[in-house]
Amino acid sequence: MWPDVYLAAEDEPGLAIGRKLIANAAPLRIYREENARGTGNLKNKIRSYQKMGVRMPVLMITDLDEKPCPSKLIKDWLGVAPSKGFLFRICVREVEAWLLAHREAMAAFLNIAESKLPMEPEKLADPKAELIRLARHAPRNIRVGLTPVDSATIGPNYNMLLKEFIQKAWSPAIASARAPSLERARQRIDQLAALVARA
Repeated sequence: MWPDVYLAAEDEPGLAIGRKLIANAAPLRIYREENARGTGNLKNKIRSYQKMGVRMPVLMITDLDEKPCPSKLIKDWLGVAPSKGFLFRICVREVEAWLLAHREAMAAFLNIAESKLPMEPEKLADPKAELIRLARHAPRNIRVGLTPVDSATIGPNYNMLLKEFIQKAWSPAIASARAPSLERARQRIDQLAALVARA
């Protein structure tokens, strides 16, 4: 198995998380990235990722959203178990839960008390809505950037601001203590890294 990983996610924050996860799992390195710009596009390419995973590692990150559990989403999208090198990783319920799980960093980012952050973000029905709600009390540039206006679902600088937060402040190791699906993703990536290192 080669150390080069094909990374795919539904948006820029997902890619930023993938970059950090891979950076923490030597000797893995990113071969190519794909911003699918939506869950539907990832789902449409799932068979390609499955085939690719036979010959090289693929890390795909997507949200569980309203599906009852990750195994149900995998069955609906793929129908079979992922191939050996296909890391089909699912954020419960959204990538924002993984970000909220690093409470200290998120509190500093939003300039709010850490006590306002959820203790178990993966149990939130809508982590994105919770993050946006908390952002309404943040400094102006964060508040305006994250908070949607009119019919928009996210603020005008939402993806850029979260990407910067992930790059500069977010720790997968710390966040995984409050995000079980993130911890499972880290374990799976570490297993792949160990396999590659032995090859």
